[in-house]
Amino acid sequence: MIEPIFYTVVIVTTIGLLAFVGAVSSAISAYEREFKAAYRLLIISIALVVCAYFLGFSSYWLKPVVAYINIVLLIIAGYLFLKRPIVLQRDAMCTPKRTVDEHNVIFARMRLKPDTSDWDSYYNSHPFEFEQDSLSRKLPGLLSPKSIYYNPFTYQAADTNFALIDYLHSAIPHPTSAKQQEIAPSQLSSLVKEWALRLGAHSIGITELKDYHAYTVRGRGKDKGKPVELKHKFAIAFTVEMDIDNVQAAPASSIVMESSQQYLNSAVIAIQLANLLKGFGFDSRAHIDGDYELICPLVAADAGLGEIGRMGLLMTPTLGPRVRIAVVTTSAPLTVDTAKAGNMMVEFCRFCKKCADCCPSQSIPKGEMQEVDGVLRWQIDSNLCFRYWCTAGTDCGRCMAVCPFSHPDNVLHGAVRHLIVRSRLFARFAYLADDFLYGRKPKPKPLPKWMSV
Repeated sequence: MIEPIFYTVVIVTTIGLLAFVGAVSSAISAYEREFKAAYRLLIISIALVVCAYFLGFSSYWLKPVVAYINIVLLIIAGYLFLKRPIVLQRDAMCTPKRTVDEHNVIFARMRLKPDTSDWDSYYNSHPFEFEQDSLSRKLPGLLSPKSIYYNPFTYQAADTNFALIDYLHSAIPHPTSAKQQEIAPSQLSSLVKEWALRLGAHSIGITELKDYHAYTVRGRGKDKGKPVELKHKFAIAFTVEMDIDNVQAAPASSIVMESSQQYLNSAVIAIQLANLLKGFGFDSRAHIDGDYELICPLVAADAGLGEIGRMGLLMTPTLGPRVRIAVVTTSAPLTVDTAKAGNMMVEFCRFCKKCADCCPSQSIPKGEMQEVDGVLRWQIDSNLCFRYWCTAGTDCGRCMAVCPFSHPDNVLHGAVRHLIVRSRLFARFAYLADDFLYGRKPKPKPLPKWMSV
């Protein structure tokens, strides 16, 4: 015969533990200045304390049942925290085809000048793109003083960053040393990763360079119009973190300043890594903003850094889409990463749809994945998206700001992400908790005060 005190201890300990977790989560939310979430978590914690008192110290005939239910829930929670992430079987249509001509990328199209042969050659064979681009060109444009979110400081800072990135393009063709050093692939891979992390990278991975990673033809820069030839065997992909405060104010001007800053930071790191490998005697190339030969998110996904989500951006395990990416391709012998990020983030995207509901341009699809060029995926309407950029004057980033995976990388949000990739049921309903705490369509945070002019 089990003593009644046992039931009391189990109930009070279990529910009390939940109350403690709620209280800690409330404190973390308050620290993050998420006061709505902090208040609601505090109310839940107080309610749990009351439940623990009455259910634990009262006498009622169902008390043993309540105690055993608590034990079962503790065992399930422990199991979920300890089990390995779920790796879903990829659909048969999961390998992209090499079909992307960079001329069709909207940033390349926006560089076309009227009354030039390039303009006539492209738009004569692409009437739909001409119609869409004409609409965009009638709007104020990125970093325009006439745009909605004009801010003289942040716009000038962003313009300065982009100018520096353009300047760095000239450092990409740095010569390769004629003397090739002998170094073990595992050692070289470890050195490159460790240095990148010390330089400011958030995550880094190595993959074999695949045909579908690359554009078919260059649409920008001095190599415009030339077919892309894959000269290297390996690709090093890495991410850099975007500041949470600057992102949460999106689509206000802090987002474009932050984007440009992290494109610049990633460009510097990529050129440093490429030149390091060139110094060892291995031909290498940095792929940075405005001078890509490949599609960075595809490389990063294959390097194990994340999965491509509903919004078309790389979803990383700890920061969601709140990152920027750069890639270094190289002939250096490297060790490919076999551990890949779990693809339950994409399963979460299937149900969440928060980015689609909050998108100012409504360019993110709300339905299921569709077959696009032989691949099952979500495809945003890039024309609608860019048109909003040209109205706002910034690169928007609202989808990135509201994504539940974009929350700070701390114990509270880390625990939620940890469970999402380990439980289909948790992944199915976790977004509802995010909606409850932060709102389905949360308002953008104020622009950081120091940026006000």
